[in-house]
Amino acid sequence: MDNTTRVTSELLWRATFIAMLIDAPLVILIQQRVSSELFRKLKWHLAAATVVVYAALWGAFASVYFWDAVYGHLFPAWSRWLLPFGYGVLFGAVAVAFWRASVAVPGWPPVWFCLLGGLVSLVGHAIGIWRGLLRVPLLSEASAASALVFGVFEFVFYWCAIVGLAVAAWKAGLGVRRADG
Repeated sequence: MDNTTRVTSELLWRATFIAMLIDAPLVILIQQRVSSELFRKLKWHLAAATVVVYAALWGAFASVYFWDAVYGHLFPAWSRWLLPFGYGVLFGAVAVAFWRASVAVPGWPPVWFCLLGGLVSLVGHAIGIWRGLLRVPLLSEASAASALVFGVFEFVFYWCAIVGLAVAAWKAGLGVRRADG
């Protein structure tokens, strides 16, 4: 990434619209294909899938591709290779909490799970903004509002992928199936 590349508010608003166009059919697909009964059985599969997804995201994007442009400005150098593990475990625990909340709410638990996953981005991105995320050169032309709103739809995509991975692992017979959740 060169020093002239900038992420602007306009770019983030456009990306938000595109993410909405991607997320809507994914959420509908999950609602139609993942029954409440199946979702209740996926607790540990969801946790494991979340660990894998967030460790991969932080390993590939934060610790490699965007380290110099973004994350190296926010985190100490020694944390670079610990972040994927730490965020994987953290979000795996969050997935268990979201699974519990989702099965407790009437309606479509897998949809609630994905929507909660989208909303959790507000916490992390707000902390990042507070710590100077929008002062790094790559993001200096983006507004907090555009970054926060885009983050919600970005994370809905991740959490839809997590549900998909968990279902695939379940169907493949990977992991322990526990009836008690």
